[in-house]
Amino acid sequence: MNGSPRGITGPALGVLVVAMSFGLVVVIGVGAVSTAVSSASAGAGEGRLNVDAIPADARHLASWVVRAGAMCPELNAPMVAAQLDLESSWNPAVVAHNPADRGGDAVGIAQFQTGTWATWGGDYDEDGRNEPADPEDAIVALGRLMCDNIAWAQRGVGSGQLSGDVLDLAWAAYFCGRRCVSDAGGATAFDYPQQVRSRTGRYTLVASVGAWQFPLPAGSYELVSRFRTASRPSHDGVDLAAPAGTPIYAVAGGVVLDAGCTSAYCDRPGNPELGGCGLRVNLNHGGLATRYCHAVRLNVTAGALVQAGDVLGWVGSTGNSSGPHLHFEVHLHAPPMSSATAVDPAPYLGL
Repeated sequence: MNGSPRGITGPALGVLVVAMSFGLVVVIGVGAVSTAVSSASAGAGEGRLNVDAIPADARHLASWVVRAGAMCPELNAPMVAAQLDLESSWNPAVVAHNPADRGGDAVGIAQFQTGTWATWGGDYDEDGRNEPADPEDAIVALGRLMCDNIAWAQRGVGSGQLSGDVLDLAWAAYFCGRRCVSDAGGATAFDYPQQVRSRTGRYTLVASVGAWQFPLPAGSYELVSRFRTASRPSHDGVDLAAPAGTPIYAVAGGVVLDAGCTSAYCDRPGNPELGGCGLRVNLNHGGLATRYCHAVRLNVTAGALVQAGDVLGWVGSTGNSSGPHLHFEVHLHAPPMSSATAVDPAPYLGL
């Protein structure tokens, strides 16, 4: 908005193949499982974020970029990253000075102005700050505004009041406002959309191929509960009993979406009556996400880039748990992760 308002040992595992680019088919094949997801438009939210493309001093914001990119189907994380690159070069302290009749100064990593921030801003990271100079807050606000702009553009195209590509219209509206785009007759009068598109490839991990790592050391675990059994129809993963302190591995490379306590307490073992997953890690692998629950201690923080086999934490019994074990989930077409996106992890692990 520059210048404008606005002990079972698993068998050898297969490979994870994620090919992501505008208009391509995403294929995830692990062991006996193969799932094809058609990317219906340039905006399909399947793009995997190339965290290495983010400046080193801003990589801690990767999980917030992923969160913003998952807010509506037309948007994805590489697009959000490209827009932040264009707006501020990832600098949360940048200020673009504009006269009052053009909305005043544009502030922060996403270049929000006071009036626009009043509608879309918020203390989304709950750190006590609610301002466009707070990069976590601004990234979420960008996602919210972009998704609303996309909905506006879809309505306009559907009614015949607007013409052109929905994403281009939404990006142009972010740049100069919706009335500005309508008065200009569409997005073609602005180069902002093409500048975003030209940067998106840099932040898209086009292909990743590699072997999956089992989440626990060989011979250290026992499969004690499967996915959605008759006795546990809401059990969205598998439970692998293992001694407390057993290392928990990332099954594949990805970005840590979140890492922390999801129960009332995690400083001691939980119990079957306690709600939550205890100490938990969620990883985004690009169109596929994995979850690791009940750790006694974590080794990663949100936004971290991990590789297959990296230690995420150590087995414990925090949260809703009756003994040391790893609860492991696989989610397709995620993030966001929910019961609706959970699939049986057993074929992915060779169980």
